[in-house]
Amino acid sequence: MAGAEYILEMLDVTKEFPGVKALSNVTIQVKAGEVHGLVGENGAGKSTIMKILAGLYSNDEGRIIFDGEDITKKLNARTAEHLGISFIHQERYVVRHLTVAEMLFLGIEKTKSLFRFMDRKGMIKLAEKMLKEKVGVELPGDRLVSQLTVGEQQLIQICRALMNDPKVIVFDEPTAVLAKKESERLFKIIHQLKKEKGVIYISHYFGEILELCDRVTVLRNGEKIDTVNAADVTIDSLVTMMVGRNILEQYPQKQRKPGETILSVKGLTHKKEFRDLNFQVRRGEILGITGLMGSGHDKVGISIYDNADIISGEIEFKGKKMSYISPQKAVQEKMGYVPDDRRGLGAIQKMSVQENITLACLKKLARYGIISYKAEAAAADAQIEHLGIRTPGRDAQTGNLSGGNQQKVVLSRWLSDESELYILNQPTSGIDIGARADIYKIIDKMARSGAAVIIITQDIQELYGMSDRVIVMYRGVTKLEMEIRDQDITNQIIVASMGGGAEDET
Repeated sequence: MAGAEYILEMLDVTKEFPGVKALSNVTIQVKAGEVHGLVGENGAGKSTIMKILAGLYSNDEGRIIFDGEDITKKLNARTAEHLGISFIHQERYVVRHLTVAEMLFLGIEKTKSLFRFMDRKGMIKLAEKMLKEKVGVELPGDRLVSQLTVGEQQLIQICRALMNDPKVIVFDEPTAVLAKKESERLFKIIHQLKKEKGVIYISHYFGEILELCDRVTVLRNGEKIDTVNAADVTIDSLVTMMVGRNILEQYPQKQRKPGETILSVKGLTHKKEFRDLNFQVRRGEILGITGLMGSGHDKVGISIYDNADIISGEIEFKGKKMSYISPQKAVQEKMGYVPDDRRGLGAIQKMSVQENITLACLKKLARYGIISYKAEAAAADAQIEHLGIRTPGRDAQTGNLSGGNQQKVVLSRWLSDESELYILNQPTSGIDIGARADIYKIIDKMARSGAAVIIITQDIQELYGMSDRVIVMYRGVTKLEMEIRDQDITNQIIVASMGGGAEDET
């Protein structure tokens, strides 16, 4: 309807599941020509209300007005896209063995001749044209999807969505696994899109919310707390609305007492990513490692856990030189590694919570080579209780848990094996602020129990809040190593060093 103030209105939406009121009279109103942020902890109701908008759930109460028309009764899983509502999900729904053109036109393939043969050449040419026009990227239409970067795969999804000319586009955690340059390219696309469409942007990254969004709706425990102008709020005030407490309260007080050196890295050189890396980690200490994308910092952790790509240097663990380390040997030596890709490489999605938790410690749960189910169940229950993992039970499928609870399951795997070194790569990526506080407490307990912890992250606040020392890498070398001190000074020095602008300091 021409002249309507809002392109989309979800008015007083309520949704109940058995024993749970997921949404209670929630109203979200999105204007054409704006980016509307949606924030809240896991379990706040974001996913539920978006699944209602996608037609996957039906609402119990309330109305949905789209482009001036009440579509409440029209919405289902098939009609949402047809009506003009598209979704870009955090998970990349792509088929890796298809070409770019085949993926872009999957289900709507172009044909030629009376026999309706697939027009591959025509699809390749049109795919290249669409990608350039819609998302400003030049990609060969005959390239395999498996050969693309994560960001390029996401651009195919965006282009595919735009080919339907939607009026509202929902971006759900779109930058969780993107490099900085890929994120910046995405932001430019979103700024262009909002000139003619309504955009809903869901993210746990508050800097992105404040940078991109015009207005922000905050949900907590299934209720709408407020809708505010992004220009009028700060990260602290957003967090307070979301969880009812200040952002700094999520970090535990540092009462750790570092002991003897447990890991010593000398002259470590990767075949591509970094060179001449030197550092030590002590028991009871948290070492933070950071850098911009391409600095090599993100490959340090896996190179300690699996040194297949190391061409020179030494790794000494518990006083013993490790000339060869494989994941199997690392586990035997009591090293635990949590990868940045929680869904793909961390938690095994189709395994139960119990199976994921006990994966690294099955040997000690077995007698004469036979695993004791009773002992395995007890070990899983102990970790579920200790870490406060929210799950229907130990037999629940891990992939059905929230991101924060999946991460707790992965951490519990190494806790159950009583690891002595924990290497955590982006431990809170894509996890809401409330779940982060729980994970920070777990990490702090790891260190206070006498283990050594390495946190690899680009989150400056996380580095300051959790680390005892910080290493900043720049273009494959160590630019800075320093003890944590005054917050403002520390953060300024870290940021400058990440860009290559500060002097080395110890």
